[in-house]
Amino acid sequence: MTETMQPIDVEKIMEEIRAEIKAKGYDNTMLSFRDVDGTEKLNRMQMEVKFNLNELEYHVQQVNLRSHVEWYHQVEGGKLANLFKKVIRKLTRFMIIPVVEEQNAQNEAVFDALNQLLAYVKEQEDVITDLQRQLEEEKKETK
Repeated sequence: MTETMQPIDVEKIMEEIRAEIKAKGYDNTMLSFRDVDGTEKLNRMQMEVKFNLNELEYHVQQVNLRSHVEWYHQVEGGKLANLFKKVIRKLTRFMIIPVVEEQNAQNEAVFDALNQLLAYVKEQEDVITDLQRQLEEEKKETK
């Protein structure tokens, strides 16, 4: 069975699109992406955030748990769908694995950086606590 190519009448399609636009009442004054108000999201991003060591530790722990991405996942579905998915996976494997490896390398770098930052914050907290204790002792001695 041979398929025959049917000619595409682009002009006819454009006329149909124009008619649909006119029927729906769209015009050139409709909103564009630049017109959408994003101040709510911007305000959430600029909210004053107080430092919370427990929250930092929690988020670092979440990054640690999710830092490795697996490229292989169990295929689910019917027999024909499974076969099709497995064939597609074998055909795209050479492209997917390098991307996943790059992502894992990036995740590992972020993981290491966040762990270093957390260790630094904890270390600085200890230094500050010691300095505050010394300051209190010196105040008591001068009284």
